[in-house]
Amino acid sequence: MVKLTICLVPVMTVPLVSATMGSSQQAGISSATGQGRPANRLVSAKLVAVTSMPDGLDRWLIDDLRAWGKYKVTVDPEGADLVIRGYDPEKQPEFKMKKGIPQPKREKHEPPPVLSVSVIDWVSNERLWQADILNKKAKEGQPDSAPGPQTQIEARGLKPDQLAQKLTERLRQYVTQLERTK
Repeated sequence: MVKLTICLVPVMTVPLVSATMGSSQQAGISSATGQGRPANRLVSAKLVAVTSMPDGLDRWLIDDLRAWGKYKVTVDPEGADLVIRGYDPEKQPEFKMKKGIPQPKREKHEPPPVLSVSVIDWVSNERLWQADILNKKAKEGQPDSAPGPQTQIEARGLKPDQLAQKLTERLRQYVTQLERTK
């Protein structure tokens, strides 16, 4: 009887947990894919703030955004519609068990981004767009990643002004794509 009860509890709780996780994951997907209110915020915003970034990237980004002319640009995030932040993403180490002892997993994927630049809705604090800057050299003839709510830029050998141009170009492509589907 006890064994039957132990078996029933996980069966009963798993669907409730997965249903809860499913709705939260769907909410995350809708904001990450650029559908619904958050994506339209990129189109309707007027004022964007650019926070301090390494290597003076913020200054170049401000110049490129002003040249684009879509948004009024400031450095003060207070009251801005959107905030552009650059941060060093910290990757948490993953572990596997080997003979009962946790061992760090070896990474077989690309190296982690050296910098991530996000556009955040100042009111809701939702991430609307993100570009991961990778320490990789772009291959000749290979197209850039498609514009979208999350993109990657291969930036080895690029100067801060060139990187800012690429960032602005990708954001512009994505916002233009959103405006067309509006």
